[in-house]
Amino acid sequence: MSGSDKPESQTLRTLAGILGVSVEHFFDGALASDGTADSQECLRLWSCIRTDEGRQRALTYLRGILEDEQR
Repeated sequence: MSGSDKPESQTLRTLAGILGVSVEHFFDGALASDGTADSQECLRLWSCIRTDEGRQRALTYLRGILEDEQR
């Protein structure tokens, strides 16, 4: 199995696709200047939420922020 075939590689490619960046972007030091670090922090925090109720509360809050910003 090559390095690009490992499950971790697929996960990284998936995350890069969701964030709209290349996989290399995670390693090139540009994270702090373009907001990707904030996206990574959101994903990290999301992965720490242990319950479905907690995730639903987080989504409700985020949707509320989006609605406010669209006004």
